[in-house]
Amino acid sequence: MQLKQKIFFILLTLFTGLISCSSKKDNAKEAEPEAPVTSVTIVSPTTQTFTDFIKLNGNTAFQKKLVVRANITGYIQNLHWKTGDIIKAGSLFCTIKTKEQDALKNIDQREPSLRQFQQPIKVVTGATGFLTGVNYAQGDFVNEGDVLATVTEPSSLVLMVNVPYEYHQYVYSGRSCTVELPDGEKIFSSISKGLPVIDSASQTEQFYIRLPAKLNLPEGMNLIVSIPMKQKAFAVALPLEAVQTNETQDEFWVMKMINDSMAVKAPIKVGSQNDSLKEIVSGVLINDKIVVKGAYGLSDSSLVKIETPGKE
Repeated sequence: MQLKQKIFFILLTLFTGLISCSSKKDNAKEAEPEAPVTSVTIVSPTTQTFTDFIKLNGNTAFQKKLVVRANITGYIQNLHWKTGDIIKAGSLFCTIKTKEQDALKNIDQREPSLRQFQQPIKVVTGATGFLTGVNYAQGDFVNEGDVLATVTEPSSLVLMVNVPYEYHQYVYSGRSCTVELPDGEKIFSSISKGLPVIDSASQTEQFYIRLPAKLNLPEGMNLIVSIPMKQKAFAVALPLEAVQTNETQDEFWVMKMINDSMAVKAPIKVGSQNDSLKEIVSGVLINDKIVVKGAYGLSDSSLVKIETPGKE
């Protein structure tokens, strides 16, 4: 009888232990947190034609600057112009009174023979534009030939670009180009002409790009010029937001879908880009599914949920 009781007690202990272990396992399973799932939007690569550009710096300059010179020695009178004023060709810039005329002021002006010599000499401008420099003031003494002012023609605004000779096959008169202003505005233009002279130190050739006068750009402004060099047709491309990089921008990757719920980190090599797309040289095939929205911050082999654009 005692033997049966001992066996019963042992079996009861084992059964209680098994139930306890099972309960602990169930509780452990319930306590395990679910893996986070990120909602993403995916795209497939496309084919695109990319154009490689030569990017150069250019400086604005006015080609036509005409000077107003003193046509006689004497004192300036009737000067009412200042720097920045717009002046037209044939306008009276000032008058000059000679020393001899100044000496005749005390002589009777009613004398007919002297009246013609008492009138100041007129100085007239020969160009239309704005005054970029007025060098003398009312009453100053000037010598014949002195530069009184400089008149700049707004329509003569050009962009001067120094091009390394290695690019001579891509840069020539009539070649289309894009000029980017400091505020981001882009102007489509073309190269008007180049000088047949090479700078001996830098081995560069100077070219001119005509700019619209309506831009009212100042002289000496630094602008970026993009000149097309070569094209790549049928290149694999992805939206810019799908491509990720490190701080030094020497490593690039995308998050590629391997099934409907997991995205993995795929290293890539990139090439050219435009305003919205980047060329993918290697690492992505045309039929791949790439995360475009929600990829930032995802780790390798992340669980994701694909969202359909335009649907909540």
